[in-house]
Amino acid sequence: MAAEVQIETRSTLSKVVLYATIISGAVAAYLMYRRGESVFSIARKTVTNPVGSFVSEVKNVV
Repeated sequence: MAAEVQIETRSTLSKVVLYATIISGAVAAYLMYRRGESVFSIARKTVTNPVGSFVSEVKNVV
């Protein structure tokens, strides 16, 4: 029973991490688009490092 709960918790955590990564990449891409970057540059940055590009874009906004 405990093993099933542990597997379910890992599965849920991995889903949360996946969705958070996708959302942060999308928000970063939107912020870069608003700033006027090229689409190729946006795609390259958000695909290779979605969370890092999100952090750098938030720093640019603030």
